[in-house]
Amino acid sequence: MHWTKPEVAGGLGEGADYDVAREPQLVGDLYFEFADWLGDDIVSTSGFWLVTDRLADALRSAGLTGWRWGPVHVSMSEELVQRKPDLELPHWYRLLPTGTEGDDIVLLRRVHLCVSERALRVLRSFSIDHARVRDVSEIPPPIL
Repeated sequence: MHWTKPEVAGGLGEGADYDVAREPQLVGDLYFEFADWLGDDIVSTSGFWLVTDRLADALRSAGLTGWRWGPVHVSMSEELVQRKPDLELPHWYRLLPTGTEGDDIVLLRRVHLCVSERALRVLRSFSIDHARVRDVSEIPPPIL
């Protein structure tokens, strides 16, 4: 398995009902606000992952296990709009890792997105230039 740390392209947007002190931490839909975007087909923030429509199609077609889609509402920060007025974001899907051992997409310790060799081949056929990919053994130990 491979530990994947995508580009952090933004954060929780207005409308997100998120609180780290409760379970679940996010209630309702995810609202994601892009602060920048370097062109990768997978981005993340606060333990949430988004993929472009083209990567979403490939994940579906590859028959990968251990994931589903969740609702997401995407916006751009005012600063991003001012800096890159011609930027057109693709359509985004929220990737929800649901896998367990043996699946292609697994979430370890609630925040580490891990993918099989098969899933990594799919990811690498798209732009993931700003993502870090390491062996799952390199996940740091939990802070106690």
